[in-house]
Amino acid sequence: MNFAESFKIALDAIWVNKMRSLLTMLGIIIGISSVITVVALGSGSEAIIGQEFEAFGVNRVFITTNFGTEITTRDRMDHADVEAIERSFPESIKALSISVSGSGQIKGRQNQDPVSVSLNGVNERYNGIEEIDLLHGRFLVESDIKSKRAVAVIDSGLATDLFGRSDVVGERLSITSRSSMSYVVIGVYETPKTSFSNIPGFEMPKTIHVPYTLLERLYGIGDRVNGIEVNLVMEADQKAFTEDVKALLERRHDNVGQDKYRVFSAEEQLEAVNRVLGVLTTVIGAIAAISLIVGGIGVMNIMLVSVTERTREIGIRKALGAKHKDILMQFLVEAVIVALIGGVIGTLLGIAFSYGIAWVIKIPPSTSLGTILLAWLFSAGVGVFFGIYPANKAAKLDPIEALRYE
Repeated sequence: MNFAESFKIALDAIWVNKMRSLLTMLGIIIGISSVITVVALGSGSEAIIGQEFEAFGVNRVFITTNFGTEITTRDRMDHADVEAIERSFPESIKALSISVSGSGQIKGRQNQDPVSVSLNGVNERYNGIEEIDLLHGRFLVESDIKSKRAVAVIDSGLATDLFGRSDVVGERLSITSRSSMSYVVIGVYETPKTSFSNIPGFEMPKTIHVPYTLLERLYGIGDRVNGIEVNLVMEADQKAFTEDVKALLERRHDNVGQDKYRVFSAEEQLEAVNRVLGVLTTVIGAIAAISLIVGGIGVMNIMLVSVTERTREIGIRKALGAKHKDILMQFLVEAVIVALIGGVIGTLLGIAFSYGIAWVIKIPPSTSLGTILLAWLFSAGVGVFFGIYPANKAAKLDPIEALRYE
């Protein structure tokens, strides 16, 4: 008996017992569809996060104090450190800004609740770090920083919420933070669009850019610096830069090796996020794949039943000259076909589920040909692994005993 004959006999046996075969495949179908759905959504999430980081700027570097350690007055960064960094790495730095973060509330329009906002204290070069598309007015200038002016650059969405229009240059905002202060709007930028903007319920934080010197005065922090943002030139070696900046700060504050500072790039953060997503996808995929084992056991059970039901048939085949390998191949091929059909159905369902879920949560699914081929190979492997025992049992039947079987 050749492979083609075994294949035809296997298809006939599956077709005769359609419902039983479908129930046998169910575990395989659920397992494969679950794994493909999880992998597709995981890959889509990595892709969308990668796009956001590219828009955010992969050449951005953040320098902060490591508050996870005991920080003394001697360890704190100051304006002199910022100047030292700019002097030491002029070829690598495209733009640099001290970063002072705060929050506040703006009184809403009539009969509306106050609007919570984030205050981002920066200098006049910050728009060289983050792309800010101005619609009206201007960005901060050096005189704003030196004079500690109460001026603000807001996004068009916030402007529309507060004033009903986007061109609000010259209007005043009363922002309550440590105390209530009136800010003059000098610029309005377009509300950034992200890949997450279409997700139901997602709302970008409302950020107002103000002079960092103003927030230093408002929060009483003097020339103490907790954060610095840098945009590197494309040719710069990010890893070397982060290591050199940390070494410079440690030398200046005489705390070498004490890990008082954190210097990390957006690229490193992207890699870390992708690693976490990869681990989560793998773990969830592995949990989903457990159903494949259950499905494999189902295949083995049904094949054992099939061997019992077809004992006389096996006896007749052996009496007519079928060899051990012929019977082994017949039942092994049948088990593999059952698993493969389940794998194909599971693949189609998995792709459909992943696209359906991705459409609902507004992320791009990513189903690769490699994932599909791997799923099919895994299905075939399940068929071989769990089909070998029943096939071997059938092949070992004694033809005389088999012919006597009722």
